[in-house]
Amino acid sequence: MTVRPEVRKMSSTDETLFRDLLTKPGGVAHADFVSYPRSKQKTLTRIEVLTPYDNRQTGQERWSIVHEDGETAAYLVKLIPDGRGGTTFTVQMERTGKKKGAQ
Repeated sequence: MTVRPEVRKMSSTDETLFRDLLTKPGGVAHADFVSYPRSKQKTLTRIEVLTPYDNRQTGQERWSIVHEDGETAAYLVKLIPDGRGGTTFTVQMERTGKKKGAQ
């Protein structure tokens, strides 16, 4: 999955948590692979912070991915403090977008 530096900066997470959210089982790339197993080119195009994460209360972000055919998918990422200084997360597909140019 391609992630441009300016998109990475949209997330409120630190580098370790961001990498986990992107690459770990149950993360965004995994969820997108399950939903779009034939897609070979994926680009994370936007991260929208819905509720900032501060390691004390649950945060929420929306991550948007565009596939090579122009179809988009959005994933709701919940960042949940574990009470011991760590963070767990959940990733859920929010909706499937339309192809670019479609109405």
